[in-house]
Order: sequence, then C-alpha cells, then structure tokens
Amino acid sequence: MNNRKRVRASLGLIASSYLLLALPQAAMAQGTAEPAPAFKAFDIGGKAVSFPSDFKGRIVMLDFWATWCPPCVAEAPVVAKAYARYRDKGFDILGVSLDQANSLDRLRSFTRQFGMPWRQIYDGKYWQARIARLYGIDSIPRALLVDGDTGKVLAAGDDLRGESLAPAIAKALAGKK
Repeated sequence: MNNRKRVRASLGLIASSYLLLALPQAAMAQGTAEPAPAFKAFDIGGKAVSFPSDFKGRIVMLDFWATWCPPCVAEAPVVAKAYARYRDKGFDILGVSLDQANSLDRLRSFTRQFGMPWRQIYDGKYWQARIARLYGIDSIPRALLVDGDTGKVLAAGDDLRGESLAPAIAKALAGKK
C-alpha cells in the first residue's frame, strides 16, 4: 500500500472514531440520550448521594468542574445566579469536582467565596475521578441537565453555559409541570 492510501485509510479510521465518540454527546445535547448513569457517592460534607434518585421531583444539573479551570471559574457566577433564581422552583445542582488530591480545603473555600451552596462530590482523583470516568468526561466545564424523576438527560454542553443556562433551566422546569 502506498503512502497516500495509508493516509486515506488512517483519516477514515480517525473520522469514524470521532463520529462514534461525538454521537452520544450530540444525542445528550438534544435530550435524546438514554438516562444518565446512576451512581452513589459521598459529598464533601460526608453525606451519601444517590444520583438521580435523591433528586426526585426536581431538575438537577450535574456539573463537572474544578477550581483550577479558568473557564469553570468564569462560569461560577453564572451558575450561582441560576441556582439562586431557580432553586425554589424545582432546580438543584450536584457539583462533581475534578480537583487534584489534597484540594478539599481549596474546594470548600472556593464554593463559599463564589456562593455555591449546592452539594459537591470530590474524590481527589483529577481526570480519573470515578464519576467523571463513568460519564466519559474529557473536558470541563461540562454539565448535564437531568430530570430527577426519570434520570433522562434533558440538555448538555453549550446549552448549559453562559447566557444559555437560564433559558435551558426554565424550559426544563416548564416541561415538569
């Protein structure tokens, strides 16, 4: 096989692999994916969390982030504002921190400083965090909006960042009524 054929074959394989990886994420962004994987963990206060069953009757944003991530830090005020606006209307957040080992004090300080009173899960394993691996997280910030009753992913990706966050939450909450 000559070099051109090898290059074409390699590019075809790369493109096919990309499509296989991108399709589930695209489906989640459209809210057509299978239910979000369920898990059990402990929050940073030591309280058990069962996702999504602990969030029955609510819309919950599963928010993957870290204190060392500049885009996550930039999103923190937007997320805190949305939480304050919608928490009494059936919205909640469960944070999953991808901070490194020995960062618990930093995480607690950060959440206090940025007004983030919702529950946080942290295992100190950075990119190997158990829940991040369960969800195939390879970049942050990354969020999924999940129906706490059905576990169905309602929105994901860019629909849950910046100015798009509040309308996405409002739409999900309107669908619960």
